[in-house]
Amino acid sequence: MFQSQDILYIVLAFCALWVTAFMCWLIWQIAMILKNINDTMAEAREKMSKIEEAITGIRNKFEKATVGLSFLVDGIRKIFEYTIDKKLERKIEKKSKKIVDEDEI
Repeated sequence: MFQSQDILYIVLAFCALWVTAFMCWLIWQIAMILKNINDTMAEAREKMSKIEEAITGIRNKFEKATVGLSFLVDGIRKIFEYTIDKKLERKIEKKSKKIVDEDEI
């Protein structure tokens, strides 16, 4: 019925079928791994973008607070300078009055 060559061809065809199925499965697995890597990289990029936005927002708020604080410090410094100048003027006026009063006596 079947000769040995026919059986060989049937076995070779069966082996070719299994090799083809294995190669298709292997290619599918590699494609899924690459897809997962791509998805993970996309999520990582998205998270890094969010972190960058958060850091930029914090930096902007800090810069605004620094500008506002510098205005406040400048204002306080000018107030202190003004009060010190006024005190010095009053002391000078008092001394000059004492000198004038002593000269009149």
